[in-house]
Amino acid sequence: MPPRQSKQSALETEVQAPDSARGTLAILAGSGPFPGYLAQSALAAGRRVHVIGFMGEADPGIAEYPHSWVKLGEVGKLFSILKTNDCRELVIIGGVSRPDLANVRFDLGAIKILPFLLSLTIGGDDKVLARIVRYFEDKGYRVRGAGDVAPNLLVGAGKLGAKAPSREDAIDIALGFEVIAALGRFDIGQAAVVVRGHVLAVEAVEGTDAMLARTAALRQWGSRGRGERSGVLVKAPKPQQDKRVDLPTIGPATVTEAAAAGLAGIAVAAGEVLIAEREATIEAADAAGIFLFGRVMPSGSDA
Repeated sequence: MPPRQSKQSALETEVQAPDSARGTLAILAGSGPFPGYLAQSALAAGRRVHVIGFMGEADPGIAEYPHSWVKLGEVGKLFSILKTNDCRELVIIGGVSRPDLANVRFDLGAIKILPFLLSLTIGGDDKVLARIVRYFEDKGYRVRGAGDVAPNLLVGAGKLGAKAPSREDAIDIALGFEVIAALGRFDIGQAAVVVRGHVLAVEAVEGTDAMLARTAALRQWGSRGRGERSGVLVKAPKPQQDKRVDLPTIGPATVTEAAAAGLAGIAVAAGEVLIAEREATIEAADAAGIFLFGRVMPSGSDA
């Protein structure tokens, strides 16, 4: 008879087998800190990772992890890296600017799928990302969400710092989620600013930080809430988007800009928004005297 396996070794086999079957996790890295955070979290959980950074977009810090670099247009090289490193699952994370295809040098792999690449120049972010996800899935890869791989990167439910929203804040929060759900159907933004029941700003292509800077400027000359901290920044995915890609994010800079805009706090969809530098973000909110709050979204509801 073979020797009886101890409970510990049996558990180790059970944990390691799925990772072996899944192969290496590929992280397709655009701009921002989250590709690095994701790689760190996945490695800490025992996953093998290989970060593939897009030149001119990804943070040089990804070099701390097993990695390769590709240029936009090097599709053949990208799939060669995936194959060489036994990558069967991948996460797409971080921003990538839409390039002028006239200035992109395509390798043979890209030339073979040129009609598909040209299709990525048409439509909003959701449609483009959905096409990319389907393309990888059609090639046999499993596309994972960052939150699936590293739940610790997501904002949880309830208050994160010392402060909680007031009853007045709760009314603004509810309206903010309604606005994002309504505009999101048209592939417009993932954030809104609501002050005392008035929609002061919505996010478009400029991003959250620029929207908050615009909010601060509006409140300098407008009478809405001037001289006191009121209103809320609300962030949530668009209702129709694939939540495996392009999740909204917050971090210390978001807190700084929200405080500068005179807002009372930040509310996000719990479990659907990424948080950078969690401890630093919470500390910044407490120092500024504003709240951070994760709202549990009703099942099957857009707001």
